[in-house]
Amino acid sequence: MGKKLGWSKSTMSRIESGTRRVDEADVSAILAVLGVTGDERERLLTLARELDQSVWWETPAPTGLPAQLTAVLGFERDACRITELAISLVPGLLQTYDYARALMIGGGVPEPDVEARVAIRRGRQDVLVRRNPATFVAIIDQGALMRPVGDAGVMAEQMQHLIKVAAMPNVEIRILPFGVHPGIDGSFSLFEFPKAPAVVHLEHHRSSGFLDEPEDVSAYMQLRDTVLSTALSADESVALLSRSADEWESKADEERRRQQVADE
Repeated sequence: MGKKLGWSKSTMSRIESGTRRVDEADVSAILAVLGVTGDERERLLTLARELDQSVWWETPAPTGLPAQLTAVLGFERDACRITELAISLVPGLLQTYDYARALMIGGGVPEPDVEARVAIRRGRQDVLVRRNPATFVAIIDQGALMRPVGDAGVMAEQMQHLIKVAAMPNVEIRILPFGVHPGIDGSFSLFEFPKAPAVVHLEHHRSSGFLDEPEDVSAYMQLRDTVLSTALSADESVALLSRSADEWESKADEERRRQQVADE
């Protein structure tokens, strides 16, 4: 268990002895590794959610994971509304297992760490399906739909997943068509909370940072609104995702035919 989660033996020992508290994100990752789903998953996450938890900056990061990720997990857990502008890739909260795994491998994550990282990323998606879920607005550049992550079958499945989640009442997917737009400078996530100031998360290759000064956050809120005004509507976005899914499925069929010929 500890190896799959990327936790050391000492971390596991402290958790088992009760000297290290586990938060909702930890429990979500554990349940993902164990394959626990449905009502039992929700029951256990509710118990974790209702604990007298420390705030995000007091929570120790899982071994081998960036401290910033622990903060992101806390923000995702507590936010009532999350907006993400994704320029290069499908947002993590909407990634399928195979897409996330191919992304980890292609990004150079060590093979022993891949499954743990994927489990944590998939576990984070619980914020969209839990009781009282967060509202999630995903603004995705059209280029992310065209960039191969894994084979064509992986991409076809990812497109179908986006279409499926776009039908959820708390999820809105808006596609930015090809061309120059105000958000082209880079991706960001905006977390809004019921009783606390909003926070912006900026992520780069080797580091990430958070902006909480009112002037900075206000600028990104304005950028979000501007970018949304240039994006396709929700219905137009789903129509484009459907066309993209068909194109990737055709490519997957062709890949399968070529493989069959090679095997004969």
